[in-house]
Amino acid sequence: MTDFNLAALANLSDADLMMPLTFDDAAAPVTLAPAVTNVLHFGADQELPDLADLLAKADAVVATESVADLPARAPRIVGVPASENVSGHMRSNGAQLSDALRLAVRAGVGEPIKTPDDLRYALRVFAAHALNSLIGNRWDVLAERERVAAGSAHDVWKDRVLSALQGEIAAIKAAEHLTDAEFKFVLELVDSDRAGMAQNLAGPKVDVPALVAGRSLNWRALADDWAEACGSRGNVTLDTGKDAAGWASYSLAVEPSAGWVLSVYVDQQWIPLEASAAGTERAVADREQVMLQRSQAAKPAPYLGSVFPDKLRALV
Repeated sequence: MTDFNLAALANLSDADLMMPLTFDDAAAPVTLAPAVTNVLHFGADQELPDLADLLAKADAVVATESVADLPARAPRIVGVPASENVSGHMRSNGAQLSDALRLAVRAGVGEPIKTPDDLRYALRVFAAHALNSLIGNRWDVLAERERVAAGSAHDVWKDRVLSALQGEIAAIKAAEHLTDAEFKFVLELVDSDRAGMAQNLAGPKVDVPALVAGRSLNWRALADDWAEACGSRGNVTLDTGKDAAGWASYSLAVEPSAGWVLSVYVDQQWIPLEASAAGTERAVADREQVMLQRSQAAKPAPYLGSVFPDKLRALV
């Protein structure tokens, strides 16, 4: 078989290949439908026709009365033309999309497109699926943007609340090592910007920098504001050093318009100690669940630390 024969065979359509064989000129020659003579390769100079032009061409096809008058087939798309303003992902996967759609037209509906209305319907079906894909992609983008924004908003509040908590803890621990008069004098030194002198007087067991950072800050009021301002759940944790039960850790968790809950970490569980008015209901529910689990496991009453008082005991 010559190269010419191979080229002619490659240009035959599916309909041509399905025609019955004839020999010795037993049948009149059949004029073949125009074959795909051009292929639109990635980066080629050719451009994909506009949708309006393609639909107009579809209307012209059904109005044609002879094979000779049929327009040439549209180019087979292989990749995405350089002139198309598409995403990088579409440009990388344009060939796969083209192949999938070509196979869907030829096999997915059982037979090729018969009328312009078939074509328009197929376009609407594809557009519906493509729109869902676009919505899903946009959801991912916006959700990530909102997550990052929420995280940034939390960071601002977390730093302030943490400073206030550490300041109160430093004050509580300082009172354990100093007399009332000494502690009052240390605070006077802190308030007059003499932190170095305050540290020398208080000794190494008092965290004067924490006193300075948390001075005049009310962590409960800040936590209220944080819970009102946040758009998602957030929390801040801190260690307070060793107590009678070992290392002590606390967590303050906020929920949008649902207040805050302060918890202590005991036996690998967070046990709520205190909550805002808006957070009390969930704090009590969480506390009851934890205590039920401890009871079922025959665990003794937990030691809840000495830094923050247990303000939920009477409610459980």
